[in-house]
Formats: sequence, structure tokens, C-alpha cells
Amino acid sequence: MIKTIFSLWVVVLLVGCAASTTQGLVDEQNWYGLGEQDGQRGLPQRSLSDLRTLATDAGETINANYLDYEQGYIQGIDAYCDPTHAYQLGLDGNPYMGVCESRPGSQRFRMEWQRGYNDFQNQTNGLFY
Repeated sequence: MIKTIFSLWVVVLLVGCAASTTQGLVDEQNWYGLGEQDGQRGLPQRSLSDLRTLATDAGETINANYLDYEQGYIQGIDAYCDPTHAYQLGLDGNPYMGVCESRPGSQRFRMEWQRGYNDFQNQTNGLFY
């Protein structure tokens, strides 16, 4: 019984993750969601050309909406650049691509991320007790 419930939970989780993939968001024409996802992951903002390429790869009838993407990206990057979770991002080994540099608190974010990333490297090298 427990194995069945766990298996069902895993399937639901995988289906939920598939819907939030880049290609899934493009197929749904959810440009806001794509921008928000990119921002929350700390990725550099895509260009209109990048979005058009994604749209073309998905099918000829899909048009890229850069304004929606940009609004979503701003929302996502606001969440990502919150210095209160920068340490955890570094500790998890996530790279920082400099996307917060023009935002308030960027120096604190960078310092906290670096502190976490240093601890991550120490753990990886077996120097953390």
C-alpha cells in the first residue's frame, strides 16, 4: 500500500515538473511563466531573438511575447535576488551569474552567496566537519 502511494506521488510530481519545463511553458505560450522561471533560477534574461527561436522550434503558429516574458522575469529575479536566501543558493552549489548586480542589496547577496559557495566547496572537498 505504501509503495503504491509513493509511486503515485512520484508520478504526480514528475507530471507537475514536466509542465514547468521551458519547452512546456513555450508550448503553452506562457511567456510570463518562462520569464518568471528564468528569473527564479538566476539565469540571464533571454533576448527577443532567443524567444523567437524557442517559438519557432515549438511550431509556426506560436508567437513570442517579450513583454510578458520581461514582466515575469522581473518578478522571478526579484525573488531570486533576495539576499536572505543567497547563502543557501551558494551552499547548494548553484552558480551565480551576476544577475543581481543592478539591484538593491546586490553586494550583500553576492557576499552571502560566496560564503555559502565556499562552504559548499569545503564540503565537496571533505574539509567540512
